[in-house]
Amino acid sequence: MSFSIKSTQRVVGAALVSAMVFGAVSFEAALAADRNLKVWFGRENFIPDDRFATFNAEYPDINVEFEVIRLEDVITQLILALRSGTAPDIVQIHTRDVAQLAQGGVVKNVSHMIEEMKQRFPVTYEQLAPLAWEGASDFDGNLYGIALYAQSIYLTYRTDWLDEAGIEYPLETTDRVLEAAKALTTLPEGGERFGFSLLGCCNSPTWEMPLFLAMGGEVINGVPQVDTEIGIAWIEFYQELMRSQAAHPDTPSWDSGQMRAAFIGERAGMMNMGEHIYVELHKQVPYEEGRWTFERLPTRPGQTEPHVQSGFAFPFIVTTANEDEEAAMLALEYLSRPAFAKQVAIRYQPTTNTAVSEDAEYLAAKPWATDISPLSSNLISLPTHPTKAIQIYDVLQELRDLMVSSPNSDAAEMAANAQEALNAAAGL
Repeated sequence: MSFSIKSTQRVVGAALVSAMVFGAVSFEAALAADRNLKVWFGRENFIPDDRFATFNAEYPDINVEFEVIRLEDVITQLILALRSGTAPDIVQIHTRDVAQLAQGGVVKNVSHMIEEMKQRFPVTYEQLAPLAWEGASDFDGNLYGIALYAQSIYLTYRTDWLDEAGIEYPLETTDRVLEAAKALTTLPEGGERFGFSLLGCCNSPTWEMPLFLAMGGEVINGVPQVDTEIGIAWIEFYQELMRSQAAHPDTPSWDSGQMRAAFIGERAGMMNMGEHIYVELHKQVPYEEGRWTFERLPTRPGQTEPHVQSGFAFPFIVTTANEDEEAAMLALEYLSRPAFAKQVAIRYQPTTNTAVSEDAEYLAAKPWATDISPLSSNLISLPTHPTKAIQIYDVLQELRDLMVSSPNSDAAEMAANAQEALNAAAGL
C-alpha cells in the first residue's frame, strides 16, 4: 500500500512558482482609463441577487464582469488565465490555498487596501468577524482579500430514528456514534436504511480532517500527524463503519452529492455535514418538526486532548492581475455588506458578517441558526501548510479513499505509509 502525489497537482505547484507577477499601476492611471473589474465566483450561489446592479449604480465608472469558476477547478484555471493575460481581479478560492498562491506570486497583498476600507467604510469593516481576516491571510498575517463565507462540519442525525432504536443523544464520542450507526442500519426490517453516510472519492478531505482534529489529532507545521494512536483511531472509525455495513457498500464510489443525497433522501440516519446543506435538508425534513438535529464532531472515548471544532472559509482574493486597487476594494466592500451577505447566507453558506446572525429574516429562514451559534461562533481555522497545501491534501484524499475502500487493511500500516507520503509532500 503506497501513496503518491498526483501529477496534475505537481504541475499546478510548479506553475505557482513561475506565475507572472503583474505590477500595479497608480490610481491616477486607472482612473484615467475605463475601469474594468473581473470577478470569479466559486459557485453560482455566492453571487449577490442584484448581480452588481447596486454597485454599478454607486460606481458607474466601474464595469464589473463576473462568472462562475468552480472551486474544484479554480487554481488550474487561474494559473492558465494569468499566463494568457485573462486572469480575474478577484477570485474565490479555498482558504487552504491562500499562502501557497501568495508564495507563487499569484495573489496580491492587499493589507493596505483593507486598511483603507476600514477608514472609508467603518460600519462594514466592524461587522466582519475575525475569521473573515484569518481565512484570507498567510502565516505572516498579510491579507489578500476577505473571507466572507465559512463553515464547519457537524455530526447530523435523525433524532426520530435514534428514538426508535432507543439510542440516547447527544452522542459525543466516536464509540457511541458507531453504536448508533450500527443500530440504525437494522431499522426497519428489510428496505435500504443504513446508519452513516460517508464520502468515498472525488472530493478533498474537508469532511475527514475536522473529525481528525476533534479527536485530538495534531497538525505540526502544516503536516497532519496521522501515524499516531489518534491517527490510527481516526482511520479505524471509518473502517469500522464500512466493516460493520453501517455505511453503504457503494461508498467507495460516492462523491459528496451522493453522500448528501443519501441523508437528505432519508436512506441514511447520520452524516458529518456542513451547515450549508441544512438549507436543502430543511426543505425535505423541516427543522421545526424535531426529526433531526446536530452536535459538535465527536471526541475519542477517554480523550484528554481539547476538542477542536474547525472551520474552513471560501475567501475572495485579489490577484496580481489587478491594476485598479480601489475598484477591487470597493467590490470587496460591496460583497461584504450585510444586505448581500445575508442573501448568500440564507440560501447557502454561513457568513462572517456578524450583523446577519441577528437579522430577523435570516433567523426565520434558518430556524437552526440560534441553536448552532454556540458551535459556529468560535471556529478554529482548519490548519494548512504554507507552501504544500495542495500536495498534502492529495495525500489525505488518497488516505480517505483507502479508509473506506480497504476496511480490513491494517490501520497502523496505513497510517505509517500515509505519514511517509505526507512528510515527502511537505519536503521533510
